[in-house]
Amino acid sequence: RLVKEMSFWLISVPVGSIHKVGSTKAEIWDGLCKALPDVDKHKMQIPELRVGTLDSLMSLSDDLERIDRFVEGVVHRLEKEVSEGGGSGSGPTVDGTAPETHLTRFSWDQARFPIKSTLSELVNMIQDLVHRTDEELKVKLMDYNSIKSSLGACERKTQGSLNAASITPYVRKDDFVSSEKLNTVFCAVPKFAVNDFLNNYQTWGKFQTEKMGEINGVVPGSAKELASDSEYSLYRVVVFRMAEDEFKTEARNGRVTVRDFTYQDGQQRADEEELSKLKKEESQAKGKLERWSTTSFSECFRAWIHLKAIRVFVESVLRYGLPPNFQAMLIKPGRNEDRVRKTLNSTYAVLAAPGLEKALEDGPAQSRFYPYVDIEIKYTAMTD
Repeated sequence: RLVKEMSFWLISVPVGSIHKVGSTKAEIWDGLCKALPDVDKHKMQIPELRVGTLDSLMSLSDDLERIDRFVEGVVHRLEKEVSEGGGSGSGPTVDGTAPETHLTRFSWDQARFPIKSTLSELVNMIQDLVHRTDEELKVKLMDYNSIKSSLGACERKTQGSLNAASITPYVRKDDFVSSEKLNTVFCAVPKFAVNDFLNNYQTWGKFQTEKMGEINGVVPGSAKELASDSEYSLYRVVVFRMAEDEFKTEARNGRVTVRDFTYQDGQQRADEEELSKLKKEESQAKGKLERWSTTSFSECFRAWIHLKAIRVFVESVLRYGLPPNFQAMLIKPGRNEDRVRKTLNSTYAVLAAPGLEKALEDGPAQSRFYPYVDIEIKYTAMTD
């Protein structure tokens, strides 16, 4: 899948002859259209929100950038979950439309974010919604990754060479000997070492007895090949329990992998059922996570754009004064960011404070302050 980055500039320009840009919102919009005829742009309708005191606005302005970064991070994590899930071929949506379409057709959601609320209350609504979503995402990811990890561990038992994969499918009941004095050891022998193993395994694991002195701890001729792959051959060997530890030590010294295994009736079927159960659980958990992420992405993206609108409103009031009277506009510069930025700076140069015009001419790309309110919206999406 390809990564597609959408970058928009949400700007606002003051309305009124005193500002020398345009006496009406229509004049300002027409001016932008003439200045940037070939650039994708849209009006953004932001209602008049409850302003409160200047101190509260300045305090809120300081918090908004931090909150914006947090909300953006959650939105991107949700987008990642939806995109990597692969269930929605066109990627995540907002109320059934593409995120970019939702952004360019923005309309304030009065039902979710009533404008009778104060600015601080609106910001808290958004922050609380996204914080709850973030916490729930962490829990759901933890639960899903736990199931995924269990499935991975179960699948690894059936994969790989005989020195690591489960040997349950290759051991039959009559291959396994276990009594008070005897036990069975399973050995994964490298193909290049099979001859040495067969020639020497009976001499491994000697032990002392009172009556017979030192004797071999291996039942003669008990080596039996149970399975073979491209790298290893699996043998069972029957040994005396008193010599088992020494036999294992000698085997490891002979480049043999000793497989710890105890035969249990029905173990292979139980393993197969466990694998099937975990596959089903993982698939169901993945589907639930994707569906929840899709819904949550829609809610959080919508809330994020409302937060952007609030930021523009607050910055516009702080910069242009009361009563709020400005035109918010959404611009998609595409690959022409430098040209678009220079055009905007030139078009609205009359709004610049004394001395700022020269700074903008010398290095507009490096400046983070413009004569108009400017809020960036960057959204990274994965597309097929």
